Amino acid sequence: MSAAQIIAQLQAALRKLEETQSHVASAGQAATEARRLVAGALEGGSGQLVAQLDRLIQALSQAAQMPAGTKEQVQATITRTKALGN
Repeated sequence: MSAAQIIAQLQAALRKLEETQSHVASAGQAATEARRLVAGALEGGSGQLVAQLDRLIQALSQAAQMPAGTKEQVQATITRTKALGN
């Protein structure tokens, strides 16, 4: 596989990571809205359901942060591949 092919695949991976980050952020917003609706509908009842939604929101928040470091690593690999290809 040529350096250009590797770079093209890595750039495609970066685009997918950016899409994933966007989807995760949207899911986090939706979960936050669901939590607000549940808490409002139950007026403080069913703390167990609200707690589950809080855990989901926390997990989505953590997942949304992960791609940033991954994107940096992929970009660094693209830079190294370009250097090796020259």
